[in-house]
Amino acid sequence: MAFFVQLLVDYSGLIYIVLIIGGAFYLREIFSARQELQQSLYSLEREAANSRLWRGIVMLVLLGLIAVAIFGLKTVVAPGLATDAARVTPTPPFILNTTTPTPTFQPTPTRTPRPPTLAPGTPTPTIEGAPTATPSPTPPPAPSASCPDPNVQIVAPIAGQTFSGAIQIRGTADAPNFAFYKFTLSGPATNNVTQTAGDVVRAPVRDGVLGAIDTTNLVTAPGAYVLGLVVVDNTGNELPHCTVPIVIQP
Repeated sequence: MAFFVQLLVDYSGLIYIVLIIGGAFYLREIFSARQELQQSLYSLEREAANSRLWRGIVMLVLLGLIAVAIFGLKTVVAPGLATDAARVTPTPPFILNTTTPTPTFQPTPTRTPRPPTLAPGTPTPTIEGAPTATPSPTPPPAPSASCPDPNVQIVAPIAGQTFSGAIQIRGTADAPNFAFYKFTLSGPATNNVTQTAGDVVRAPVRDGVLGAIDTTNLVTAPGAYVLGLVVVDNTGNELPHCTVPIVIQP
């Protein structure tokens, strides 16, 4: 219904031109029928002229009603449909993140005395039972975010950030011929299958609040997740996705 109304509104100018041409044609038909009605001498000719006259009047009234209907759709119905669409898909609320990261304290280094210098040829003394120091493995670097399209960007949260409640998302979701955007999640709770999280949003956002996702139902399956942002244009094409790795913990 909304698509049909929008189509009529988009082509209203062309429809008005067609209606004006049709109205001019039927006005000419009405004037011609009136002249024939006044000049005809036989009843059969009068009936034919009268029929043409009323047919022209009816068609002229019908064209006028169509013009009024198009005007009403353009000025009343179409703005109302746009308002209803905005009410159906409100922008998700933004909740401030109150999680304060715990500072990491570095231990104070202990001064180790330098061993005495041995003379050349003197064997190095060893202590029986002394444990051999094993170097600790270097943790692998956290995966980075992937947002190749400047119109599809997530600036918060950042890659590797840990959550146990709501996720507040900021960034940009905009494109030419924009239709809507949505969030996706994949991880242990989804068997690593990408699924839509929340409702779609039909209002573009640039450098602002995109929305929020509640992850309280994911704490039973903690682990590494991938948060995604998908922007779709009005032809159904998806722009390159923006993905950010995050961590869900109890």
